[in-house]
Amino acid sequence: MNSSIDIDAPDRIFIALRDGEIAIRRYGRRGAPRFLFAHANGFCASAYRQVFAAMGDRFDIYAVDLRGHGRSRLPADPLTHRSMAAYGKDVAQLLDALGDDGEGAWTLAGHSLGAVSVTLAAVGRGDVAALRLIEPVATPRWYSALARTPLWRFIAPNTPLVKGARGRRGHFADRAAVKARYSTKSLFAGWADGVLDDYLTDGLYETQGGVALSCAPAWEAATFAGQAQDIWSAVKKAPAPIRVLAVRHPTTTVRPFAIRRFRKSGARVEIAEGLTHLAPFENAALAARFLLGE
Repeated sequence: MNSSIDIDAPDRIFIALRDGEIAIRRYGRRGAPRFLFAHANGFCASAYRQVFAAMGDRFDIYAVDLRGHGRSRLPADPLTHRSMAAYGKDVAQLLDALGDDGEGAWTLAGHSLGAVSVTLAAVGRGDVAALRLIEPVATPRWYSALARTPLWRFIAPNTPLVKGARGRRGHFADRAAVKARYSTKSLFAGWADGVLDDYLTDGLYETQGGVALSCAPAWEAATFAGQAQDIWSAVKKAPAPIRVLAVRHPTTTVRPFAIRRFRKSGARVEIAEGLTHLAPFENAALAARFLLGE
């Protein structure tokens, strides 16, 4: 394994992949069963600090910054991105690189985009003990099929999430300006105290003229638009038991058809009340209990 340590953040390491380095924050207890977590689109590993703290020392947690997010140093060209499968390939490479770093099989977990990424990465592996998915992006097969057609380039730019991300401001005078702006937005209204600060820890980076979002708005938009992945084939081929945490809220990405499909595949689906798609930021204790398998 080719890795290096960030001297400014001793719990952060960088692992070499084929085309750059992927950043990881380590939480939990070294030597405990291995646990890899991947975040939602537009966020980063540091945003989930309270969840990992609530998980205690049961696992040795590797919280990854996916391509184009956080502190990872990997190319992220919005013009060439088509599918979440690209993230799955990165996670698979990372698992290969970490193969001799610790003992025992992995618990793979993720939120939204991250949940899809680890599910895709798990296919064909013999070192996965469990999959724990919080609000995976579980689109119908017809939707993913449409995303693989020439028509999609005319449809995707007009979808609400893509339009919202493309219009997002990416540069600010300083960190205080970002916090002041975001604190007034409805997206963050239900977040627990301190979570916004945790997100901004690695969700911003310093520039010559101020700070910028680590996940560029154009890359976030491309990820929302890139829906050509086939999560259902990966679920069918999963090498380990799957548990899913969905929310009963209009923002959920696990609709009734997806709940039925997960359950038909043998997955265990739990439904949380009073939370949104961003549940880990609203109730860290509940997310931690789910990830621990309780």
